Amino acid sequence: MTKREIIERLAAEKTVEQMVENIARRHITGDLKDLCQMIYLFLLEYDEAKLVDIWEKGAIGFFIVRIIKNQYCLPSSRFLRAYRVFGRRTVPIEGHDQADE
Repeated sequence: MTKREIIERLAAEKTVEQMVENIARRHITGDLKDLCQMIYLFLLEYDEAKLVDIWEKGAIGFFIVRIIKNQYCLPSSRFLRAYRVFGRRTVPIEGHDQADE
């Protein structure tokens, strides 16, 4: 199985989205959609041989959970800095709609 096939299967089964919902303990809206996309991007950029090896060992679920936890919980994560902290520091402009949820 190739990296592309692995990621396509994960996306078709919505594996990442289910894991994000379980870890965040809330339905995927707003910033959690962005987190899911970041996880898929990480998987796409990850070394193919290593990802295939993880898949073949049956450890892909543990691997994805670790990535999600690192991005969602660690204060130094790219996701936390880019979306959650930035979102808390912004003020909506009156008369304009809020971000799509």
